[in-house]
Amino acid sequence: MTGAKKDTGKGRQTASDTDQKHIVGALLKRYGRESLSEEAEIHLKESPHALFQMFQLAALTDARVTPETAVRTFVGMRDRKWSTAGQVLRAGADRIAGALRDAGYPEGDVRRISTAMTDAALHLQEDHGGDLGELREDAGRDPERERELLRHFANVDDDVVDAFCREAQLLWGELCPFVDKKVLDAADRLHLDQDAMSLRALVDDDREFVRLVDALVRVRHDEDGYHQVRELARVR
Repeated sequence: MTGAKKDTGKGRQTASDTDQKHIVGALLKRYGRESLSEEAEIHLKESPHALFQMFQLAALTDARVTPETAVRTFVGMRDRKWSTAGQVLRAGADRIAGALRDAGYPEGDVRRISTAMTDAALHLQEDHGGDLGELREDAGRDPERERELLRHFANVDDDVVDAFCREAQLLWGELCPFVDKKVLDAADRLHLDQDAMSLRALVDDDREFVRLVDALVRVRHDEDGYHQVRELARVR
């Protein structure tokens, strides 16, 4: 059921509107029944614990592991009661690093992530009252300022901030719709539109949009994922 393709004017074509709907439906069916936060059973409400847990999940996702491994690792940390800023500080970077090794994280990611978590926990308590919601208010709910403060308080790069924004946009409406370069790379390979507003228009609501965004993150880690989505959507 392939249709005419739209010319973007940049030497690249996207699928027809009908085919894009089918591709999105296939993505959501295969990967998007839950967002990563939903799969991790993080309560989708703006509470200090939930926001810090989203940051932890973002740090765990920014590694050479699958999103599923990141979720399992986060759940394991929460089971150990390492899912609040205070708990992370009490656990310490060395114990967290050990848990990451046990979960199969590459050594190059272990120290970076464990240090980011403990640094974030420390600065969150010292500078933002233990609540990322306070960081949001300090930033005046300005997305660029929020990103700047997130990078600073945890000393992390844009990839971790992007992963946090992908999940937090459901709670911090000023971020929505948010996509990053990883999401757009996957969208490009599936001939979907290449901007956040157009991708948001392909789904019914913001919650489903976050599920779509995470589905596009997941498909990148599936060796045959792009082919399977095209087959499920019955497009080429």
